[in-house]
Amino acid sequence: MVISNAVKPDKDQALSPVTDVKVEDWPSNLEEASQRSLGPYTLQNSLDLIEEEPIELYNGWLVWKAMTDAEERRVATIMLEILSSTARTYHFGQGYMDNFECEMANEELLKPDVSILSNQRFELQVSPALPGRDHLVLKGSPELVIEVRSPSNLRSEEEIKRQKYFENGTLVVWDVEPKKRKIWVYEVEDQRTAVEYSPKDKISCERLFPGWQRLVTDFFSKDLTAEDIVGQAAKEWRAESEARGKTRGRIEGQLETLRMMLLLQAGLRFGTEKLPTDLGARLERYAVAQLIALVGTIATSLTLEEWLNSFPT
Repeated sequence: MVISNAVKPDKDQALSPVTDVKVEDWPSNLEEASQRSLGPYTLQNSLDLIEEEPIELYNGWLVWKAMTDAEERRVATIMLEILSSTARTYHFGQGYMDNFECEMANEELLKPDVSILSNQRFELQVSPALPGRDHLVLKGSPELVIEVRSPSNLRSEEEIKRQKYFENGTLVVWDVEPKKRKIWVYEVEDQRTAVEYSPKDKISCERLFPGWQRLVTDFFSKDLTAEDIVGQAAKEWRAESEARGKTRGRIEGQLETLRMMLLLQAGLRFGTEKLPTDLGARLERYAVAQLIALVGTIATSLTLEEWLNSFPT
């Protein structure tokens, strides 16, 4: 996630939970936090604010996080859709967007732009952040972390976060540059050396998804259909429909695949528990072109309400 000088609360109205430390005195990025002496903040402090403020906890300091712009969020969403569908196809796990909190071994709290987490690690390592609290976090870090670069990112800051993720259980880190359409892949065995992938290359993640490959350009494309996004998963869904004896023809099969993809995307993007109970029925009203349009608006809608308001009338 981008770390920068975010808009902070008015200094006359907002004081930190720690006596005599004002909000405007928080470091503006992880590098600044790392250069300070150990700060006064604890996991308890961060949990009191984290649902209301875009922050991380590092070296005892709360660090402001700027919101990603539309292009960075679009790329992150496509990566989430493609990789989460792949993880499900491999029965590995699923993806999580940037509000997924990872508690490091020293109680620092970081948030990857996109996380791919195994079902096994979720069951074993997702638990309340503190005894008696309902707030759940991942104790450690995901197997695959994706960080999307922004012009405000410092390379040294990216290195700090990458090291923390590897120290806490990450196997692979993707460092993504939207403007250049490139991805640098770091693996736990050689954390300082990256393999660079350009748009025409095929990228893989062999240790998580054996045999899987994808064109790098797909992760930046504005033209992918729902079936293009999920790839092999869509083929399996269609095959399952045919195996159940559904013979409604090519258009009906495409409609069903699109509806299934939209339900999956919406659950990943906004949270399955927040979706309207009649969402599946509402999607049955629309033709192929309308469903494809809704795939596009998921990536650019900041809230579930905004996306639902984009539905054709």
